[in-house]
Amino acid sequence: MEANGQARPRLAFVVIGSIAAAMLAAGIALGLRVSGNDTVVLPGAVTYSEAVAGTWQRVNPLFAGANEVDADLSALVFSGLVRVAKDGKVIPDLAADLPEISDGGTTYTFRIRANARWHDGEPVTSRDVAFTVRLLQDPDFDDPAMAEGWNGVTVETPDDSTVVIRLRQPSAPFLSRSATVGILPEHLLGGKGAQALESDPFNARPVGSGPYRLESLDAQAATLAANTSYYLGRPGIDRIVLRFYPDEPQAIRAFAAGETDGLYLRGPRTRAELDDVREVGGKQVSVATRPVLAMLYLNNSNSLFRDERVRQALSLAVDRKQLLDEVFQGVGTATASPVVPGTWAYDPDADVIAPDLSRARVLLQEAGWTPHPTTGILVRQGQEFRFTIRTDNAPERVALANAVARQLEPLGIRASVASTTFSVLRRDFLQERKYEAAVVFWDQGPDPDLYFGWHSSQLGAAGLNLANFEDAVIDDLIARGRTSTDPEIRLDTYRQIQDVWQGIQPSLVLGATGAVVVHPGWLRNAEPGVLFMSASRFVDVHRWAR
Repeated sequence: MEANGQARPRLAFVVIGSIAAAMLAAGIALGLRVSGNDTVVLPGAVTYSEAVAGTWQRVNPLFAGANEVDADLSALVFSGLVRVAKDGKVIPDLAADLPEISDGGTTYTFRIRANARWHDGEPVTSRDVAFTVRLLQDPDFDDPAMAEGWNGVTVETPDDSTVVIRLRQPSAPFLSRSATVGILPEHLLGGKGAQALESDPFNARPVGSGPYRLESLDAQAATLAANTSYYLGRPGIDRIVLRFYPDEPQAIRAFAAGETDGLYLRGPRTRAELDDVREVGGKQVSVATRPVLAMLYLNNSNSLFRDERVRQALSLAVDRKQLLDEVFQGVGTATASPVVPGTWAYDPDADVIAPDLSRARVLLQEAGWTPHPTTGILVRQGQEFRFTIRTDNAPERVALANAVARQLEPLGIRASVASTTFSVLRRDFLQERKYEAAVVFWDQGPDPDLYFGWHSSQLGAAGLNLANFEDAVIDDLIARGRTSTDPEIRLDTYRQIQDVWQGIQPSLVLGATGAVVVHPGWLRNAEPGVLFMSASRFVDVHRWAR
């Protein structure tokens, strides 16, 4: 566990759950109707339906990290103290304003909105927040990544509307990574621990404080009705229906056949499938950036990559737009920045993505690499510039590694690709740093904090500094960015990091992955921003309208 108690960004190597198992679990509640719902939908009410891959298991924000459909439903049903806007900025949610921060950045004081109500009409109070935090800190709570940000945190409730949260040390990412968790109703669940809650009927009949209340739920669909007492105003769409399909190809076929108004695609799809989606008339097809960066990690302790001029040359050799089109069918964003494009901390002026082979050759020559007169392969002191790119067996990562290898050939660099299972890649190569280069996807999450991936304290098998990278300037900037609660200081810090990054290229950011969001032409105010998680597409759902 890290000393700072802040949740880690996740390496997005393997994110595929067992849909078959989920469907079986959902089948238990086949035909379930949620009781106690007094929402009335009048004739002529506006309904929006969407096709998604997967199905529900537990509609509960504490367990949403295990299943993206659960996260989608939880985002509609529940609210956190704050939420993350489309550009990653933190904005108030249940809290009337952003918190007052004191004691050197360790104390956060929130005040809950006076008109915040649970779907059953009871007021949301500070006791609900304290109860939710106790569950997150329960030793039986089985999501270490979510719990980590709450380790050592104390919560005080001086009155029903005031919550005082005390951290062990300053942590600017706390708001976006932890304070966004959905709050649970103490008056319905009080006295239950995390283990008991895992199988509680509440997970199929949830009562939240969010913009929509669950009206019905079965293995095929979830129907949600607008919360007419929602504290940010009644949502403009009366009913939302999420229809569940076993996988994305079946979701695409159902959408193309007119079964739903919209469609959400989380993963890479073929060009033919995307063409089928775009051919459906009357729809808005958006490609949304995700904070999952495709990386070519370079082991900085390897003799090939110790010289920053070599790393710069490799970056200048890569055509990121071509990679995006070739491997991801254009679904994503071409970028060389460690800060996700579209977020508040991103600096487009420090994001150099245009390839420049001439400059790359000059840098390699300055570093002592010259082409062999016969083979054309770069040679330095009798050593050829050859290395292996490791990755796991996921088709898109293998394809990406091969595409990068091909783009390096004109420089006289020869890279071969070796793939294996994720567990072997992690255990035998990445964790032990016994690799030369590796294609890995890094999920940066909603905050630009780079501590876990790039601070020198994270070197060694227990840390996530996979590149064996160490730089005093970067260390200082990372420390400043994650401890300051002044937005302007953080903005300046991350812009400096991006500028320094371009000069030293610790590893290569190849691009940010993306997702496809399809809405009907009549749906207004639903344009997606950066999708920090799939459920982020609902961040402003209360503003959607016809």
